[in-house]
Parts: sequence; structure tokens; C-alpha cells
Amino acid sequence: MINLTAVLSQSFAPAELPAAVRAALGKPLRRAAPLTQLALVGALACLPAERRALPTALLWQSTSGPRLETLTLLDEVCSGSAEPMPYDFLATQPAIAAAQIQSFLPGLQTATHLPLDCAGVANWSLLLSLAIVWLNEGRCAQVLCAQLDHAADVASGHWLALSRSPLENSPASLDLIKDTANDALPDTPDFPARLAEWLVRNDGPTLSLHSPVAMKLTVEFTRL
Repeated sequence: MINLTAVLSQSFAPAELPAAVRAALGKPLRRAAPLTQLALVGALACLPAERRALPTALLWQSTSGPRLETLTLLDEVCSGSAEPMPYDFLATQPAIAAAQIQSFLPGLQTATHLPLDCAGVANWSLLLSLAIVWLNEGRCAQVLCAQLDHAADVASGHWLALSRSPLENSPASLDLIKDTANDALPDTPDFPARLAEWLVRNDGPTLSLHSPVAMKLTVEFTRL
């Protein structure tokens, strides 16, 4: 059985991100792009200190990706008076987020980024399906799944943490099942926020998440 161990949604004004990082670490994180800061703040909030050294995978999706950083780099290349700074180039690489937070999550073994094409549509079903398969195969002890986006006015992160081992406060288990007629939520970026609402309402024993591209692929959550 795969256990849901954390459900988290965060939203910051861009100017608030450095302070959120400082509160999480006790010190600033220098030269970190917004996606890196979002990844760090969310991951540390999902994993207590005693679980950060466990073998961990990070699966994250994004509609915005490093778009603002890429525009900044292009402006420096096309209109700047000098070559772009190395850190500006690194900030355009989605993989840098995982690389920069690894020192704070020593158990992080692999990270995969899934770019999304359309605003308002996500692929949590794919992330969770991969997480369930990897956990059942024993590739890792826990998986962090996230939707990370930032724009000029807001930076947001939605997170689900999964584990092979049950925790005392695990609110639900989840599994892959055949298509079902149970209550279902659409696959949208803020799915964790709506999952949290379902957990609070206590209005049914199970909830399903259907894939937007493969309707027979269903992730089912069961209350514990």
C-alpha cells in the first residue's frame, strides 16, 4: 500500500520568496532562481528533518517553467552590452532546481521535470502513477510530486508526498485501479488543494483522479 504523507499548497508574492527560504533554512539561499526557491520551500515543508535522508524521488510539472529567466537571458543576449552572467544561463535550466536543493535533501536521488503546454491543465495522474510504480518496485522510499509555477505577480507550489511506509498521520492511501464511477476530481494544477478540501469534508471513503489523456488510468485515494 502506498501512503499519502503530505498535502501542501503554497502561494507567495515573488518578493516574499527569499524570506520564505530564509525561514525554512535559517539563512538565505544565494543566487537561486524562483523555481529553485519554490522547490526548496515546498520540499522542506513536506518532509520532516528525520525523513530528508531517505531515498527520495522528485517528480514535478510546470506550466510556466523558467520562462521569466529565459526572457531575461534573451534580453541580455540581444540587447545587453556584455555577455550574460553564468547564473542567468543556469537559471533557464529546469534541472538546476533539483541540483541546488540536494544539499538540503541528502536523500534526493532523482528528479524529473514534466513541462505542460496549456494553462489550467495538469498531469498529476502521470506523476502519481509513476510514483506508485517506483515505490512498489522499491526504487525509492518516498516520492515528492509537485506543480511549480511563477509569474511576475505570484509564485505557487502544490505538493503531494508519497511513501511506502505508513506514517502516524497519513490521511489516505492510494493505488492505481481500473476506471471507476467513484467521485472524481479533474486533473488541474491545484489538485492538491482540492484533495485537501475533500479530506477535510469527510464526505466519502474514496476519491478518484482520472488522466486527461488516458481515461482508463485512474488513481484512487482511500481515507485511512
